[in-house]
Amino acid sequence: MYGKTVRAVLFAIVCVMGFAYALPAQEAAKPRHAPDALPGVEPEMLTAAYWIALQPDADAVILSSADIARFNAKNRAKKDVKESSEGPLRNPILPLDLPASMPGDSLAARLAHNRDQLYTPDPLYGSRDYYDNRLAIWSTAMKDELAAKMNLDAVPRTITRRFGLVVNHTNVRQYPTAVPGYSDTRVMLDRFQITDIHIGYPVAVLHESADGDYLLAETPLAVGWVPAADVALADREAVRTLAYPKSFVMGRADRVPVYGDPGCRNFARYLFMSETMPLAAKSAKGYTVRMGFRKPDGSLGVTAGYLRPGADVHEGWLPYTKRTVLEQMFRLLNTPYGWHGQDNKRDCVGTLRVVFRCAGIETGRAITLASGNRVPVDPKLGDAEKTAIVSGIEPVITVASNPGHTALLLGKGRNGKLYFMHQGGWGYKDAKGENLIVNRVSINSVEHSWFSISQPDLYTVMK
Repeated sequence: MYGKTVRAVLFAIVCVMGFAYALPAQEAAKPRHAPDALPGVEPEMLTAAYWIALQPDADAVILSSADIARFNAKNRAKKDVKESSEGPLRNPILPLDLPASMPGDSLAARLAHNRDQLYTPDPLYGSRDYYDNRLAIWSTAMKDELAAKMNLDAVPRTITRRFGLVVNHTNVRQYPTAVPGYSDTRVMLDRFQITDIHIGYPVAVLHESADGDYLLAETPLAVGWVPAADVALADREAVRTLAYPKSFVMGRADRVPVYGDPGCRNFARYLFMSETMPLAAKSAKGYTVRMGFRKPDGSLGVTAGYLRPGADVHEGWLPYTKRTVLEQMFRLLNTPYGWHGQDNKRDCVGTLRVVFRCAGIETGRAITLASGNRVPVDPKLGDAEKTAIVSGIEPVITVASNPGHTALLLGKGRNGKLYFMHQGGWGYKDAKGENLIVNRVSINSVEHSWFSISQPDLYTVMK
């Protein structure tokens, strides 16, 4: 008995000593948060006011409401649509303008393609596997169950579209499940996530999952599976009334709370940046809005929602000025990264999309394809040559991009150097070789490696 006790104590001591010796090396290897002001960024640059003061035309209207309507219409009418299994990448969809029916075989082909991708996915950053929320590889049995939920055999020869309104900020999924399909166990990009979509978006419903929990819908940004609980069904014109109201409030902050009672004590939902709700009344007590909800039978109901008097909202769209773009972008400073809207966060494109939408500009998921006003930059040029070219491009309303990332061109600071502002889901190594994680909306000098002047090859001016 005594011998066993001694051995146990010695084993514990060895484990503790081993842990103690290993700890410094482990600590050194752990990534840490990057500073608020990245290298080359001065603290005063972390405010919208700094950059607004540098714009002599900060309040000049770039596009009028009529110009924006034409911009949006032109964008939707482009013929060279890039199509994928998730729907068009370029053109925003107008679900309420779609025909009453469509051939079932086209949807069946789309579903069959996605089902096959479940078993033999294309690689993403070298990974061909899906990992679930336990960070284990999806088993064949799990995939079989998910494929059955797609309800492929129930697709009719002719599909009659049903129409609905998005009543909660929600997601469009590649498959009818909330379980993730992470690319790996480290970065955890959910490959089943297509995009997030806004409260007030109209949708056209084509199909539903075998358990009825998901609806396959055409949304303004993508075609995919949307949680049924977040969509309320109604006739086309009833949806149109709430989706395109004449008078509305729009969320200006990252997210604005909406309440279910006039005293604003019972939280109902968030109004995310650029999302809208029809305005019913405004008084010293705050705003009253018309808030859609899903009834038990799935149909659309409307009730009153309430926002506090000081809620960070705007009546109607904001004017499209550089001040608007900067103020909205800086409202998202330091907000965390979310792949394709994963976990109610935003990625690089999603961040810029809602900023420009605050002025009424509607883009597809590939924001750089929205405007034909583009300046390509030869990747073979040196950094000095690229800097000279970019210095001549209009700042604040220009999106810098390459095939994997987009950023806002802030322009030159008072120090004469160029800067980007963007949502980046990665970090960088400092001079000591330490990994520093950014993973948030931030500003960086084009001379810094986080997103340097050498990386973008296209600059799109949003007008």
